Amino acid sequence: MRDATRFCSCLVLALALVFPPGAASETAKRDDPAIDRELARAGRLMGAGQPGRAAAVIRALLPRRDSAEIRHLLGEAEEAAGDRLAAAEEYQKAAHMDPTEENLFDWGNNLLQLRAYPPATDVLSEAVRRYPRSARLQVALGIARYSRGQYDDAIRSFCAAADLDPRDARPYLFLGEMYGVSAALSPEITRRLARFVEARPRHALGHFYYAMSVWKSDPGAAPSRGVEDHLRKAASLDPRLAKARFQLGVLYSDQRRYPEAVAALQEAVRLDPGMAQAHYRLAQAYRRTGREDLAQKELEAFERLQPGEATPSPPPPGGPGFGARSGAFPPPSRDGFTPARDVEE
Repeated sequence: MRDATRFCSCLVLALALVFPPGAASETAKRDDPAIDRELARAGRLMGAGQPGRAAAVIRALLPRRDSAEIRHLLGEAEEAAGDRLAAAEEYQKAAHMDPTEENLFDWGNNLLQLRAYPPATDVLSEAVRRYPRSARLQVALGIARYSRGQYDDAIRSFCAAADLDPRDARPYLFLGEMYGVSAALSPEITRRLARFVEARPRHALGHFYYAMSVWKSDPGAAPSRGVEDHLRKAASLDPRLAKARFQLGVLYSDQRRYPEAVAALQEAVRLDPGMAQAHYRLAQAYRRTGREDLAQKELEAFERLQPGEATPSPPPPGGPGFGARSGAFPPPSRDGFTPARDVEE
């Protein structure tokens, strides 16, 4: 009950979005060296992996110095100690005292970690209004919007982030997960992925997502030669990228290049034995090449992974591992956003 009350209180405060012009509640005594020594001790405790003790030290300072900086430090300590509800309260207070980009980001990020998506959207929308050139705020807002099913708005946020910092991989990787969500905005996604591949030619996931966005932009059309080239490049740059091998296998099967399909799908299964649809596709390729015994083994593997299904469900555009069809994006990490393994040689 106590946690529920704290959570509801946090959401009410978030929805209010009242950012006073000054830090009127501060009772800071900035010339008190004793407080500074205690803050240094809290920092050492954090560095030693004792965030709970650090939080207690910081909390004891509040009657003597209640400032946005202290509240933010306390939020960091509470979060590191695993109490995200307590952290949310402190980040909220810090943002109300001093609505800096960092304070607003950490408050919104914490609400995402709590999966409190409506208030996170409100906080981050206000933050973007105040700091429209912050790429990480745009990414966080995109995650909040996506998690609420606001897919077009999420794409716009990720596109804005990519435009603000064209060499940052993170917004492009989120866009790569979303290319099949909005037909109207898919050209915007493809255009930005093309720019990213040009700027980061050795980024494996960049090549993969660009290939998939081009391929699936016109579902009825045969893929261009460039699609295969970019998939092969992705597989070459990251030999562990199973989904690149899988999509090559799908492409070769569609083109009736069955020996090549078998080789690509064998590699996909080796890299990711849990990829059910790779087993199913490999079984079909084996059948096309007359190897019924191997086909049966792959079907059995598929059925073990997806019991009760004689044939696989239609794959999402782009196959396994695509956040746009397989569930919500993971919330952003404390140091930014890590939607997928970022491989670049």
